Amino acid sequence: MRRVILRTLLSSALFGIATGAAVAQPFAYVANANSNSVSGYSVDSVTGALTQLAVSPFPAGLGPYLITATPSGKFVYTSNSISNDISGYQLTGMSGALTSITGSPFATGRTPFFLAISPSGKFLYTPNYNDADISAFSIDGVKGALTMVAGSPFPAGTGPQALAFSPSGNYLFASNAGSDNVSAFAVNSDGSLGQLTGSPYATGSYPFGLAVSPSGRFLYVPCTHSGSIYAYAIDNTGALTQISGSPFATPGQPAHVAITPSGRFLYAAESPSNDVAGFAINKTTGALAPITGSPFAAGSYPYTVTITSSGQFVYVTDASSDQVSGYSIDASTGALKPLDPPTVATGSTPVSLAIANPAVKTCGAPDVSREATLAPGTYTRQSRGSDLWNETLGITNGVTPISGPLSVVLADLPSSTTTLSGTYPGLTTTYCFSAAGNYVVPIDSLIPPGNDDTLLPGELLSAQFVFATTGGSGVKPTHYKAKLISGTLDK
Repeated sequence: MRRVILRTLLSSALFGIATGAAVAQPFAYVANANSNSVSGYSVDSVTGALTQLAVSPFPAGLGPYLITATPSGKFVYTSNSISNDISGYQLTGMSGALTSITGSPFATGRTPFFLAISPSGKFLYTPNYNDADISAFSIDGVKGALTMVAGSPFPAGTGPQALAFSPSGNYLFASNAGSDNVSAFAVNSDGSLGQLTGSPYATGSYPFGLAVSPSGRFLYVPCTHSGSIYAYAIDNTGALTQISGSPFATPGQPAHVAITPSGRFLYAAESPSNDVAGFAINKTTGALAPITGSPFAAGSYPYTVTITSSGQFVYVTDASSDQVSGYSIDASTGALKPLDPPTVATGSTPVSLAIANPAVKTCGAPDVSREATLAPGTYTRQSRGSDLWNETLGITNGVTPISGPLSVVLADLPSSTTTLSGTYPGLTTTYCFSAAGNYVVPIDSLIPPGNDDTLLPGELLSAQFVFATTGGSGVKPTHYKAKLISGTLDK
């Protein structure tokens, strides 16, 4: 049975470290296609090592294929390629346990393979391989239940296999393994899909697990039977143009690719050569160049690649070895070094891995930024040679009183910085995170006591944050957004 599934499949990050306040543990989950289960692991954010959870494994449908988590880390989903449905789980507490979402499993078309969740966390999509279409669902932000989007499913090419979003969430790309092309869709505000003019775009033979660069400028499509990766430039309408030098030859047959958050490196899981091919990405042209030392040895039948949002670690599912291989990434060269231990056991035929971090999330708390003006201040370096930078965020309320508890979400914080709440000097650290992600900092203490935890119309609050760069790189945290939320957080 295993070999049958593998032939069918191939012929398919957030770390937080807290100081001074309890923060939930990041977890990794693996879909085991022949065990009909999900294995769960705690993630050591310093070493990258995976340790199986005592409460693992968790039941799934038949032939669980792709596993993914919402950006908040609150919900986890698997596509079940044999039972034709999606299992939904809620991640709560500190144990990493997954509990079934009410209404799960959710019906799809025939042979759902990959899953893709929109960057907003509002919508989930799966390609139905044997129906030549894509099912679209809205995600209940509180309970995690899936509801079919009006007009779903949406037509795709023959044998749609994998999906990838642009970082903006405006465009969705699908690899069509049966018709050797890629479909491009505009994503509407209600989650419906509209195929773009000029789509589909020709690829090599059997396009598979595609990836979009963090800049949103390039799409990479591994073509398994061609032994190459096709690369395309994405214009501001979502249209694709094959770049100079494409396709780029690979040592083996690439099944799935992933790109580091920095956009500097791309890795491809390959079989039957049983390795991971590494490439440096030219950020201007999108061209690929092999990394010194590539390819890097893996287990038997490496299948999918997952990179942590910190850009420090890579995990590869070795489908025929029933294990996950882990590597650290050399930030300068992109070379991979096996972790210690280098592998961890899974269930039968691990196909994919997802990382979920429930440490920081809004958990249904309403975004009230529309009622207030959030004005970031200028960065001030604390002292010459210091890695500490101050910023004061001015929050001016509008005409509607906003009741507490209030928090500021630092959204899309880059991995090169650590956020510290408090003031400097005499800094009192309540939250300290050293990885990319969305982080919640309570500001209720700033509301005047007489307001009864309410931000009054026209009232101004000044929330000061101190950012500390990691590794002495001196990079200022200029690439994040702040939003104001109201409501009790599920911690």
